[in-house]
Amino acid sequence: MKGKRKLTFIDKLFLWLNYLLCLALLLSYLSPYINPEKFWVIAFFGLAYPPLLLANLIMLAYWLIRKSRLVLLPVITILVGWNVLCNNIGLRFPTETSNSKGADQLRVMTYNVHDFKPYGSNNDISTKHEILEIISKSAPDVIGIQEFYTRKRGQYDMLDSMKKIMGTNFYYFEPFDVSYDQASGMAVFSRYPIIKSGLVKLPTNDIGNQCLYIDIQKGNNKIRIYSMHLQSIRFEPEDYKYLGDLSKTGKTNMHATKRLGSKLKIAFIKRSRQVIAIKAHTKTCPYPYVISGDFNDTPASFAVNQMAKGLKNSFREKGSGLGRTYNGDFPNYQIDYIMASPQFEVVNYQIVKRRLSDHYPVFTDLILN
Repeated sequence: MKGKRKLTFIDKLFLWLNYLLCLALLLSYLSPYINPEKFWVIAFFGLAYPPLLLANLIMLAYWLIRKSRLVLLPVITILVGWNVLCNNIGLRFPTETSNSKGADQLRVMTYNVHDFKPYGSNNDISTKHEILEIISKSAPDVIGIQEFYTRKRGQYDMLDSMKKIMGTNFYYFEPFDVSYDQASGMAVFSRYPIIKSGLVKLPTNDIGNQCLYIDIQKGNNKIRIYSMHLQSIRFEPEDYKYLGDLSKTGKTNMHATKRLGSKLKIAFIKRSRQVIAIKAHTKTCPYPYVISGDFNDTPASFAVNQMAKGLKNSFREKGSGLGRTYNGDFPNYQIDYIMASPQFEVVNYQIVKRRLSDHYPVFTDLILN
């Protein structure tokens, strides 16, 4: 490549733009390590990692076309964040996971079902049946369900429906919103006996954003399963409308932008506190354990990386591609995870790409060594 070719005016503009994009990408690499409670600005760079990576790849292509050694600028910047890149993108070919599994394997599934209905819509029987069909075909041994909705009787007695398709009476349901004949909250169902269950007390006390755990007996082994729903952003319909208009027209509204930024900042900080509390709880666990659920945060975030410390992230171990698990109106990121303590071997990882809830279900097979 020709490194001493005189830069044109356009080249100089692109070079300065590339400097800014490289700086922003480098700042995003700090997001997994800096607690947003101490310096929240960096968390926004972590959230922006995918588009920043794409922008630097476009700059890389530009310098390749120009046959300039300046291509090393985005290349080196991207490679510096190799660990962040591997957390976001599985650099392996996708593989299909069989519904059958070995007797020594434990299949763990997590699914935010959004009350068994499409996002923003009313309950409909078709969606409920399709969600139950996915769970049945996936054949999990343990499933943690966020935004679980049930009634005391009738076709929306989801406790009864789940027990039937799982073929078990072992479950733990923690309702957070209860009326006379219905309730919503979080639930965990297990094909193996539950010998203990409980709620991890989180410092934020937000209804709906909680962490459950169950201890199961699988053969001679006791295993703990955590199921969590970390802090939601709490976007309102007006926020989603603004995001939709922004993507279509590109026109920004300062008041709406500040409102969104404030909600994101609060959520970043609350999730960091929640993760610290859950990690402290895991240190008291006497058994091998699995952490699963809706983290509401991306692979480049402080919350996800702090939770993954000392654990095997099933996506990092066996996932492929971008690993998107959210399919709602906000940018489609990976925000649902399954992580296992070091005693486990991760056999596979699967995202079921059926757009019913605003989340895709995720499952993984584990072997306890």
